[in-house]
Amino acid sequence: MRLAGVTLMILALALLLAMVVDVVPPGLLVSLASYGLLFAGVFCFTAGVIRRR
Repeated sequence: MRLAGVTLMILALALLLAMVVDVVPPGLLVSLASYGLLFAGVFCFTAGVIRRR
């Protein structure tokens, strides 16, 4: 679960960086998708850490 969370967070950050360097045209939908992926990644990572205890 933690690996999935880290993967989602890296994917979201890669999408945000792609918008910064103009590889992906910036837009509201892309921004919302990347922040949604970031939120889901943090949620999965936290759930994995709590489950491990």
